[in-house]
Amino acid sequence: MTNARSSSEPIDVVSDRYVTISVDDGSAGDMKTADLLHKYGLQATFYIPGRNPERPVIGPSQIRELSRRFEVGSHTLNHAPLKFLSDEKASHEISEGKQSMEEVLGEAVVSFCYPRGKFNGTTPILVKNAGFLGARTSLMNLHDFPRNPFLWGVSTQAYSHSKMIHVRHALLEGNFAGIRNFFQDYKGATDWEEHFSRALAHVGEHGGIAHMIMHSWEMEDLGQWKKLESVFAAISRSGLASVTNGHLYRIWSSNRVSPVPVAEPAGGPR
Repeated sequence: MTNARSSSEPIDVVSDRYVTISVDDGSAGDMKTADLLHKYGLQATFYIPGRNPERPVIGPSQIRELSRRFEVGSHTLNHAPLKFLSDEKASHEISEGKQSMEEVLGEAVVSFCYPRGKFNGTTPILVKNAGFLGARTSLMNLHDFPRNPFLWGVSTQAYSHSKMIHVRHALLEGNFAGIRNFFQDYKGATDWEEHFSRALAHVGEHGGIAHMIMHSWEMEDLGQWKKLESVFAAISRSGLASVTNGHLYRIWSSNRVSPVPVAEPAGGPR
């Protein structure tokens, strides 16, 4: 069914090539995404908030169903953009989101994702203090292990951004490596399927992490389920090790690899 290796198999953490998928927001479409992932034998991390004022969140029984096949991570209690909150309020959102998800799952939650990719200079410290192993941003066009495990970047968002958006957000975030990679490794691709195919090719040749983030509700709104399945099929043929975000965080924490130093950016676009 797939050539991508399961995260349960032994992995040479020094030389291997990884692919990971983040599914954000906990919308009803996540169950369809989960079925497609299962069809192609792929791993993923579903980041689910306790509540979301923007759209309904799946219930506890569905969250537990996802957790039987995939990793479930925390996305705060109320899907709150943490960059604009006081440290006290941000800490509450982070810690209470973790606790509420752990109560649903009956197990520890180690992975965190910043809502809309937004954070400030102190937010990563608050996430660390809450007991997470790592946190994912929306800093794009990146495919290396980060210097700071609470500032993991991504390769591609499953949404076709213009060249201007890629460059403008990277400049605002101080993500200069992302600007270089966008033109050098991703060849300025704006179609998200082509963009991620270049990430797979680069990681396949040079090593690192091809990391795609997505929203199931966008697949539904834009009618892109067939496109998503095509990308999942390509991942399954890539030969990269399919792992969860949490698996990568544990590798980082084990100090079995030497992360590539990168400049710490200021925040994320979405």
